[in-house]
Amino acid sequence: MKVLIDTNILLDVILLREPHLEHSKRVLQCCQTLVDGYIAVHSFSNMFYILHEIEEFSIEECRNTFNKLLYVFDVAGLNKHDIISAVNNVSFDDLEDAMQHEASVASDLDYIVTRNCKDFKNSTISAVTPEEFLLIVHADK
Repeated sequence: MKVLIDTNILLDVILLREPHLEHSKRVLQCCQTLVDGYIAVHSFSNMFYILHEIEEFSIEECRNTFNKLLYVFDVAGLNKHDIISAVNNVSFDDLEDAMQHEASVASDLDYIVTRNCKDFKNSTISAVTPEEFLLIVHADK
């Protein structure tokens, strides 16, 4: 199974955000051993902005965090065609969500794990919450 981990799940763990931390941490742990986890390429720049500019992480802390993520996760990339599809995808009101979707399609992923499933209601890739994902993973064992 191959899954895209949405930025909000990653930030839950990095920023120790309650009440979401426990389920999000378990999702990331599954990506270390049970499934192939992916992060969309643009999520790194989004996280850098949030961590460095808003949360005041140092550049070195951001680099260390990203290197740890890159040790575990593959990267779902986007090419020009994928970005054009995202920009023109009228099923999405938010460009970042459209880009997450297109990165998932381009990498032939099975699920998008997110806390914002409603943002992916028209996605061709199934969006699941961390809780739903954990049930799916453990049902497949």
